[in-house]
Amino acid sequence: MAPKDIMTNSHAKSILNAMNSLRKSNTLCDITLRVENTDFPAHRIVLAACSDYFCAMFTSELAEKGKSFVDIQGLNASTMEILLDFVYTETVLVTVENVQELLPAACLLQLKGVKRACCDFLESQLDPSNCLGIRDFAETHNCLDLMQAAELFSQKHFSEVVQHEEFMLLSQTEVEKLIKCDEIQVDSEEPVFEAVLNWVKHNRKEREPYLPDMLEFVRMPLLTPRYITDVIDAEVSPLRWLCQRSPASYRWVWKPNIARKRRYVATVSLHDRVYVIGGYDGRSRLSSVECLDYTADEDGVWYTVATMNVRRGLAGATTLGDMIYVAGGFDGSRRHTSMERYDPNIDQWSMLGDMQTAREGAGLVVASGLIYCLGGYDGLNILNSVERYDPHTGHWTSVTPMATKRSGAGVALLNDHIYVVGGFDGVSHLDSVEVYNIRTDYWTTVASMTTPRCYVGATVLRGRLYAIAGYDGNSLLSSIECYDPVIDSWEVVTSMATQRCDAGVCVLREK
Repeated sequence: MAPKDIMTNSHAKSILNAMNSLRKSNTLCDITLRVENTDFPAHRIVLAACSDYFCAMFTSELAEKGKSFVDIQGLNASTMEILLDFVYTETVLVTVENVQELLPAACLLQLKGVKRACCDFLESQLDPSNCLGIRDFAETHNCLDLMQAAELFSQKHFSEVVQHEEFMLLSQTEVEKLIKCDEIQVDSEEPVFEAVLNWVKHNRKEREPYLPDMLEFVRMPLLTPRYITDVIDAEVSPLRWLCQRSPASYRWVWKPNIARKRRYVATVSLHDRVYVIGGYDGRSRLSSVECLDYTADEDGVWYTVATMNVRRGLAGATTLGDMIYVAGGFDGSRRHTSMERYDPNIDQWSMLGDMQTAREGAGLVVASGLIYCLGGYDGLNILNSVERYDPHTGHWTSVTPMATKRSGAGVALLNDHIYVVGGFDGVSHLDSVEVYNIRTDYWTTVASMTTPRCYVGATVLRGRLYAIAGYDGNSLLSSIECYDPVIDSWEVVTSMATQRCDAGVCVLREK
């Protein structure tokens, strides 16, 4: 009988299982990976066989070649644990909570299997509210198949995609690229025209000059005469007029301008100083902080203070004691779980414990010595969850979620109750208001505002709650309405001279 090679199906798997057991018992390990002060023993040959990154590290003349400890930057310890489990088991659990950390880390360490699993997961999660963000995320990490899938999805579901916040936040170039694509699937040209118009309305002051150029990409001859007379004539003219309109401003006083234009800012007041924190200047998210100081000059003087450790737009900010706390936000590529604290006495920021969920557009407020973070957007979903931070333990815990998902809501404390006003739920801009009882851990609803408001400022003054400016889904707002908890009623009380959303709001308590 001739000799015959016989292959078994279990050999490779049993070797992996054995090596994983050796790793977990720190047996025969010849390298320790250190991530965020956490040590992960491993075997060079296993890492090198699975990852070109580690292969190059251990076989070339890099400094790490002969070291027994290697520091890995650019990922967190929990992600490293997942990646090592994959290296030794060929298995990875990808979730909504971890995919935004896993994919960049897999790209960094050149773990193609994890990268493929993350891309497959994100492709399965595509929907009209997130496909544009996933496309950008894929492009950032050179995931070409995922980027193409997200682009095809946005083209197929164009009419739904343009109703969501991600579309409203696109740049002019990105909108033009989408609307002029011959592959978008629409029943008529009307949704394309309306998408352009709504995008301009989202930030009318900055975007209206782009309108004539952008309308060149709308196939106007395909619009019906009835649509042109009934809709376009009614829409475009008021758009120009409203952009130039200046509401009465006799109750408002102009203050010195900040040094840098910003949106998506967080703002707090502390000891007769106003702090404007982070934001977005039109090019990048910011870590810089400006302070308007009234202690030496009654008109206020601006100066810069120490920058945060992390760039943050749409972060939450609050004060507790003599400190400023800032949590969450978006740095242009990822939403943050981190929180940091500013001590004005030494002009220094320090990092604190991470939240359980990454959030931008969340509200941050202090009640009974605890910090609450409410709602927001994690990059895939609008959130209704609420977390609470105890400064004494340094830990976050979950409390009862809101009834409604909200990002860009206004948050303030009134009579030991946390009020959450307006926001965006992924479909609609909200006028509803929820109230959280910190003692009973229970939510109730109160009277709705007179106007839907997203990216709205909220603050309390003299026993009343104020909702300031924002965006109603069609227009930026300048109006301010006031809530009286005694009669459970809102009324519009005044307007600012300028329409605003994403603006920071705080009360400066005068001496």
